[in-house]
Amino acid sequence: MALTLRYGNDISYREEPARRAIVFEARLNKLALEYGYKYRLDIRGRNGLPRIEFVPTLREARFVGMPVRRSGGNVRFFKINLDGSLKRHQW
Repeated sequence: MALTLRYGNDISYREEPARRAIVFEARLNKLALEYGYKYRLDIRGRNGLPRIEFVPTLREARFVGMPVRRSGGNVRFFKINLDGSLKRHQW
């Protein structure tokens, strides 16, 4: 079972946009870790909108990512660290 999230742009005038985006990403990654998901896939389909999926195992990451890659989409694959940062993985 994968956790799929989509989110739009949220504008706040108190923080600069780059810092706010980093904080949101770290919170999102920590939340996924709390629910037991260890890997993150940033998926951009050929004609679709970008989305983020969290999966608990490498096998499931391959299962989700391979059809997108075969159809010409782009998939970036990351392992989530305990502090919410990401480590890039290769297929």
